[in-house]
Amino acid sequence: DQIVKKHDSTLTQSNQEIKQRFDYKSSKTLLKLLDENEFSYRWLSTKINATVNIDEKVNEFNVFVRARKDSALWMSFQLFGIEGARLLATADSVKFIDRVNHKYFNGDYSFFMNNFNVEFDFNLIEALLIGNAIEFFRDDEKLRSFREEEKYILSTVRKRKLKKMLNRIESGDTLNNAIQRMYLSPDHFKITNNKIEDFQNNRSFKAEYSNFQQVDSLLFPFVQKFELLAGKKIDVTLTYQKVESGKVQAFPFSIPAKYEPVGK
Repeated sequence: DQIVKKHDSTLTQSNQEIKQRFDYKSSKTLLKLLDENEFSYRWLSTKINATVNIDEKVNEFNVFVRARKDSALWMSFQLFGIEGARLLATADSVKFIDRVNHKYFNGDYSFFMNNFNVEFDFNLIEALLIGNAIEFFRDDEKLRSFREEEKYILSTVRKRKLKKMLNRIESGDTLNNAIQRMYLSPDHFKITNNKIEDFQNNRSFKAEYSNFQQVDSLLFPFVQKFELLAGKKIDVTLTYQKVESGKVQAFPFSIPAKYEPVGK
């Protein structure tokens, strides 16, 4: 009996700890905790194993990334140590070299919307690669908070309205609204999932972050999965092999004279 009572007491204590850890928090509190725990850096370099699946066509390669916060993002795409492409993105421009087909692009982010029906900018790419919050909505958009499946959720719509909207979609209805949901772990208040659904344009984006490890006392998601539906279905899995911050980086980029431009 004493063993049973001790076991019951331990369970009760454990349940109380879980309940206390996972108590209700307002959207204002969650945003504050999210900001406090986001991955921050000035300089960054990483090595990534990438798998990209576009409409069931799979490619695997390595990506070497160098970044300066809010300034520049440099990527070298390699297979067996041979570079196939290089990218340099800044706040207002994108440069890309395709070494396989001897082509290049030098323009701005409108290229992605015009050709792929997706909206990208520098801040979005930067946030995605380090697992920080991405905001698709107006600054004055009010976020709601609720709890679901042992996660905190920050959403642009209330939980009850969200369920009604999703039920309408399952019934075949079309919606004009767009919604965003960010799932936060109660352990470290990092984003574990980020979902954006644009019903009017029939587009959706999902991000999943896991395997959090410390980099300079901050948590970084070493496994990242993305799913984009925008005409085509694109699945991307990034497995980080190395992440280093603090060391000044160079961003070498030059377009060979004989390369041909692609359309803007």
